[in-house]
Amino acid sequence: MKDLFFLSDICEVKYDTPSFSTFGSGGNLASVLYPKTAKELESAISRLNTESKEYIILGACSNTLISDDGIDGIVISTQRLKGKVINGKNIYLSAGERMNSVCKFACENWLSGIEGLCSIPGSLGGGLVMNCGAFGRELGDVVEYADILIDGKVERIMAKDLDFGYRHSKAKSLGTVVGVNLRLAEGSRTRIAKDMKGYAIARSKSQPKGRSLGSVFKKPGVTSAGYYIDMAGLKGYRIGGAQISDMHANFIINAGEATSTDFIRLADYAKQEVDKRYGIKLEYEVDFL
Repeated sequence: MKDLFFLSDICEVKYDTPSFSTFGSGGNLASVLYPKTAKELESAISRLNTESKEYIILGACSNTLISDDGIDGIVISTQRLKGKVINGKNIYLSAGERMNSVCKFACENWLSGIEGLCSIPGSLGGGLVMNCGAFGRELGDVVEYADILIDGKVERIMAKDLDFGYRHSKAKSLGTVVGVNLRLAEGSRTRIAKDMKGYAIARSKSQPKGRSLGSVFKKPGVTSAGYYIDMAGLKGYRIGGAQISDMHANFIINAGEATSTDFIRLADYAKQEVDKRYGIKLEYEVDFL
């Protein structure tokens, strides 16, 4: 689809773009739009709607698997929506800001409350959509409001109306996240930095390095999904280039030229084995396109 000339005056458009899923698999994306501001995003979507063009929104794709066939339609990437503003104990951040950058900015301004989220991959917009969390802390705990593009207009949605839950929020069903305001607490910069480093070390000791999509399945209850996969004897199990991590059984790593089909076959197998052995029906945390 190389007929998006009518968008060239709004934002950058790239064609036949390689998949940017962090698993390192997937076919090319036919057309990708890269708005840099909320206004560009709003204008691009308005123009697409006028031209009756369908599209999907993608962020950093740190928990999204893209099909081996790629995406033939139009993708709008929010990765270049950047911006950070501080106002007292509040920080307002554009949706494309990476979580590690958000946490670093908070630390630089002596603000505490998101130290445990410092090593979560992906962007703030995606983090809001799935209410990312780690070490007993969730992003929703500190969100005051989010600006979301709904039916062509940016609307301010308060935290209480975002229906935060475990790896869930209403944000995606409402529209496209443009920016998020976090309300934090004053703290010692030295202490914040020390805590961030501690959480990063703890995460590195429990989660594998390399290409992955993070946790494959949601926690099914009190006990983690990884526990059941481990007890099923599946650590290290491999299909094609996809392998269940030896370190953390709820991670599937790209052990060498894995395809998205490899990932799906392996994840489905783990899901079936856990259900067969323990009667636990695992629910995917990963999105599939």
